[in-house]
Amino acid sequence: MNARSLVLCLLTRPGAATGLILLLLQVVAILFASHIARFSPVDADPLSATLPPGGVHWFGTDELGMDVFSRVVFATRINLLISFAAVGASLAIGVPAGLLIGYYKGFLSTAVLRVFDFLQSFPIFVLGMALVAVLGQEIWSVVIALSLLFVPMFGRLVRAEVLSLRERPFVAAARCAGANDLEIMVAHILPNAITPVIVQVSVAIGMAILLTAGLSFIGAGVRMPSPEWGLMVSNGAQQMILGVWWISLFPGLAIVVSVLSFALLADAVRDLTDPRAQGGRRAGGP
Repeated sequence: MNARSLVLCLLTRPGAATGLILLLLQVVAILFASHIARFSPVDADPLSATLPPGGVHWFGTDELGMDVFSRVVFATRINLLISFAAVGASLAIGVPAGLLIGYYKGFLSTAVLRVFDFLQSFPIFVLGMALVAVLGQEIWSVVIALSLLFVPMFGRLVRAEVLSLRERPFVAAARCAGANDLEIMVAHILPNAITPVIVQVSVAIGMAILLTAGLSFIGAGVRMPSPEWGLMVSNGAQQMILGVWWISLFPGLAIVVSVLSFALLADAVRDLTDPRAQGGRRAGGP
């Protein structure tokens, strides 16, 4: 995807421009959180507990008196750090594994697929709670749990592409030219199999944000007083019955905005990299 393609995408697809703008807002929140937030995200002030949104505390305060706006802004760092780290680790493991088990047949490929089945058989929340019990309630416990979930997804995706490419004429031509298996996999098959992986990365990051928030919501993720969207929604849910709606609403909206941005970008990348999607749009298709 070159710069021209990106510009054309932004001009012809309002959804792509919206997703990019929302992503840039998150990047600004990550880089300049200390300048945007007016209060510390972790300092409690019992005298200012559960204040509604106003001129001083824009998003109000929670039950401990911490500023909700500051916590939402600083939570962007934690949520995206966990999501990008988990997806990056799963890519580093899943793509080479999928490449190998797709290119080679035999016992090893079958064994790796059974390991993938085993990992995917665990409910993510049960796996998260188990890892927290073993490793402690730390950010990296959540990263490991999400990585174990996404490795089979990327591995199977790459394997499916490799299975359809390994018998193509260009692979046979490379083999006749003297290329070994490693050269064929890395230089010829992987570049042609990576397109669906790029699209899936954006989808996986959105999934990771939701799962991170879900794990924190049930108490298997980030600990208080660290700012994290799911944890903030969980804490605010206990106050909803009392009419204190802002503690949960604003971090919930932050989750929506973040996931939506990656979903819109994934859709744009798919259209830019999939000739069938481009052809369908030129022909007036959906």
